[in-house]
Amino acid sequence: MPADLGEPVAGMELNMMDQEGNHLPVIIHEVKETSIVLDGNHPLAGKDLTFEIELVEIV
Repeated sequence: MPADLGEPVAGMELNMMDQEGNHLPVIIHEVKETSIVLDGNHPLAGKDLTFEIELVEIV
């Protein structure tokens, strides 16, 4: 972790990059003595979602 980010704490949001250069947002889930647990799930993962739709045609 870069030194300019300060002390890592649970809930902190970070941006990582994969080998192809795509940005991957992650959240620090837990800070342990020798490691950090990251959560790379989408922010809506595990949430109930409700959509309003308009049915245009049944084929």
